[in-house]
Amino acid sequence: MNPYLAIFLGGLIPMIVGFIWYHEKVFGGAWMKSLGFTAESIKQSNMGLIMGLSTLCSLFLSWRMNDYASHTEPGMSQFVHGFFHGAYSMGLPAAVVLISNGLFQRNSMTNLLINAAYWIVALGLMGSFLYSVAAPEAATGG
Repeated sequence: MNPYLAIFLGGLIPMIVGFIWYHEKVFGGAWMKSLGFTAESIKQSNMGLIMGLSTLCSLFLSWRMNDYASHTEPGMSQFVHGFFHGAYSMGLPAAVVLISNGLFQRNSMTNLLINAAYWIVALGLMGSFLYSVAAPEAATGG
């Protein structure tokens, strides 16, 4: 797959996962309650700006992760390998930072766990996609 297309599609994954994850019938209701938001207060925000900047952030993460996507691990599917790199190498550190900041912001444990788990899952799936579509690295003679 063309790497630019892969980066673009990979960057959409957190947005798609977020659409589902933060839906009111999944974790969205608990997330809004944890922040004191209502459906009305959400509608009053500048969602175009929020979604646009969030998409740019996701595209940046996809671009950085794609640099490593051609790395292979013998005996492991690229889907699983990519999920590991996305979730463990990128998602877990992001979750730790979110939790640390959230503690100082006095966010509820519900809020911290919903957001941290989202990034672990979203970046894991981004890694799975990018690693699955990347051309394997060339074997080097040692």
